[in-house]
Amino acid sequence: MAFQNNRAQGVTPELSRDYAARTADKQAAFVEPYLHPGMDLLDVGCGPGTITLGLAQVVDPGRVNGIDHDEQHIEAARALAAELGTLNATFDIGNALRLPFEEAVFDAAFENDMFTHLAQDAVRAAREVYRVLKPGGLFAARDVYARNVVWGHQSDTIREFDRLFEQWHHSRGSDINLGVRLPAILREAGFIDTVKSVSADNKGNPESVQANAKMMIALLEGPFGRAILNNEWAEAATIERIKTGIHAWGEHPDAFFANVHVEVIGW
Repeated sequence: MAFQNNRAQGVTPELSRDYAARTADKQAAFVEPYLHPGMDLLDVGCGPGTITLGLAQVVDPGRVNGIDHDEQHIEAARALAAELGTLNATFDIGNALRLPFEEAVFDAAFENDMFTHLAQDAVRAAREVYRVLKPGGLFAARDVYARNVVWGHQSDTIREFDRLFEQWHHSRGSDINLGVRLPAILREAGFIDTVKSVSADNKGNPESVQANAKMMIALLEGPFGRAILNNEWAEAATIERIKTGIHAWGEHPDAFFANVHVEVIGW
């Protein structure tokens, strides 16, 4: 299944807040120079819409459609659009493997870390995007490559968290190292002309570092921790030790975090 509910996907309130901190100027900076007013754009896996609404400003008076599997995220995106008075953006529940649009209706499409959760279905989803793009349309895809995560003040505890985190995603059919495959995924879907780049989502000031630590601990207290215990990857005492280490990391003056992403624009 490409789309499941929040509980199945492991989306905690802390993770939703992390999604809501994303912006077009950061996560979509690599594609903004290729966009212009009047373009119609699709954001696949739009989350709470913060990136989408930034893109809506770039292409205005063009239209932006955001789709996501999660009803709460769609509600949050609609509320934010209303609060900002953004009239050229609409948000709907949708499935990336069966996009609810006719062929050749968009000038551009965007996704950020959505393919990561589709893993083996990523090429199929990219072909769906290809189908709904007009001739000459572009697709901007950005996904994480977790093996190149950069930790300031890394410790054995953080390394243990990373190992279990990757194991958890693998067990759910996700691939947090998918970013390195993005060029091949777009090529197999029909996007022959491509431009590649790399950037990182950074947590560098004390507030963002502490927020990241709280998010990690919340995952260990929720779906991630339950999976560790249910699959017998580690004992409860190990989880508590990791939580203690993460809290200490979040308070350390040398701590920072950079989540490396591969970016590909295809035509």
